[in-house]
Amino acid sequence: MNRDEILARSQKENHGQDIVNLEIAKDSLKNGWIVIVCLLAVVSVVDALVFDRMNSEVFFAITAATSVVFFLKYYKLHQKHELFIAIIDAVAAAAFFVAWILELVKY
Repeated sequence: MNRDEILARSQKENHGQDIVNLEIAKDSLKNGWIVIVCLLAVVSVVDALVFDRMNSEVFFAITAATSVVFFLKYYKLHQKHELFIAIIDAVAAAAFFVAWILELVKY
């Protein structure tokens, strides 16, 4: 096989998607998640200081989203530690959801 045949086969296997573009998209998404979590942490701390309450809706959203990420990773990779983290995040999301509902009922 020559270089052009290898490149054509690789493009066919990857459905015409460029691996570099996929890696850049993956890294961008990961960095976006980091920024979101950091900003929400700052918002939660300010909320706690100003309003003297825990911002459980933010923690509910973060833990629910990370739970989905780890459940999908477990589904694709079948690694037990991914399932363990997904379950912990799901339980935490449920607890924050209950706390959020209790805050709403209180007001």
